[in-house]
Amino acid sequence: MAQKNNKIVISYNRDKETRKEIVQAKKEQAATEAEKIQERRPDSYSKVRKIPSFQKRLSPFSYKHVSLSVITAIVVSFALGFILLKLFVTVTEESPPPESNVTSGNQAQSQSAGAVMAGVGLPALESEVVQSGVFTSLETAEEWQGNLTEQSLPSVIWKQQDQYFLLSGSADGEDGVDKVAADLAELDIPTYLKTWEVTAGEVEVPESQTGTIESLITHLQENTLHTVSVEEREKILNEWKEADGGSHEEFEAALKGWVDETDHGVSWLSLAKSLESMKN
Repeated sequence: MAQKNNKIVISYNRDKETRKEIVQAKKEQAATEAEKIQERRPDSYSKVRKIPSFQKRLSPFSYKHVSLSVITAIVVSFALGFILLKLFVTVTEESPPPESNVTSGNQAQSQSAGAVMAGVGLPALESEVVQSGVFTSLETAEEWQGNLTEQSLPSVIWKQQDQYFLLSGSADGEDGVDKVAADLAELDIPTYLKTWEVTAGEVEVPESQTGTIESLITHLQENTLHTVSVEEREKILNEWKEADGGSHEEFEAALKGWVDETDHGVSWLSLAKSLESMKN
């Protein structure tokens, strides 16, 4: 029963002191840990490095040097451009004009200075001709003409009313148009007889050649070109070359054909066609 009176005495003051000691120990431990972390942290985290300013690093002398370089480059560029432009202009001024332009210009000057032009009336012409074909395109007509050329048969392509007529003879021949058509038919060449007309007009020719042109027109009207001698034809051709200077190439070519051939009356077709192209 004596044991029941024993009491356990708890001292609150002692507990308070104990807690203070624990708290103090924790603070000291935390401070120690903070010091360790601060020791381990590199200086780069605690220091801020400033980027040096470019303007501060450039001295007034540097600005002057850069400006001088830029100005020098601009001056040199302008100088080179001026020199190149001057060289280009000089070469252009000294370059001779194209040869073709010089040639055509000389021909025009010689013709205007040496040849006095005159008009000659071209009356309406008419002749019976042999037609070997009519085509809607020049290419096809030339192809058929090539077939005749391979057989040494002269012909003329004459365009009228948007069609190309292949004519292989006329009434201005020694044997007449009927004989021409028969000869071509024996060679299996298509033939069709028709009347061919040339409208009237006026042609401009060198004044010295008006008599010759009028004589040729008379032969065309009468279908008598084949009666002119070869010597007379050559004389007409040479005089025309000297007076015209190649201005009417088609007519000159027709005169050459007249000198070289008399077959089938094709010369009538060539000369009449070239005179028609010379009308004003």
